[in-house]
Amino acid sequence: MDDLERDKGEKKSRIFLSVMMIAQLLIGFGVAVAVYKLGSTEKYDRKIAAVKGEDMQWAYLAAVVFTRLVAWVNLYPMVYKARLMQFDSGNLRANMYIYKTPAGQPVLLDEGPEVGKYNRANRSLTHFTEWAAAMCVAFLMVAYCFPVPAFVLTIVYALGRVLHQIGYAAKGYGGHAKGFMLNSIANSTMEGFLLLVALKGFDIM
Repeated sequence: MDDLERDKGEKKSRIFLSVMMIAQLLIGFGVAVAVYKLGSTEKYDRKIAAVKGEDMQWAYLAAVVFTRLVAWVNLYPMVYKARLMQFDSGNLRANMYIYKTPAGQPVLLDEGPEVGKYNRANRSLTHFTEWAAAMCVAFLMVAYCFPVPAFVLTIVYALGRVLHQIGYAAKGYGGHAKGFMLNSIANSTMEGFLLLVALKGFDIM
């Protein structure tokens, strides 16, 4: 990659980061509002009223801030990743770190038929731990007001993580896409429910 390609890649990644920080939450919020209106609205309102009665809408808003923080710290490295790797760089993109020997040679993940699968399966595990805190916080709080939706979203999230790991290990970079989409939708919708409770608690909705 030359400097022009690096600068162009970084610019695109910064735009992507800005869009994702807002779009993920808005999409999840839209789904949450639809579930709220089409589901057991009266029951949801009673639970949200209880949250408001204890001033816990602040805790739900704090959870939104925290879950967006988790998204930021996971997405921000992509800005610099774009200066090292192109979007079509394949399994090279699975490298979380790039080391070099004292002689200056880069040290990358082994992409061999067997070792590569093992490395990518563990990369998927690490990816899970990087994002799991947001899901855990959201689930514990959303489940009080929206127990059934929280259960369903957890199933979707779990299915997504399993598909992510199997696809990444077996097919390499790109094979994890379907799983990533599922777990992202589940995670974003959980965040949407957090925001919904906070807004209703503050009488904004």
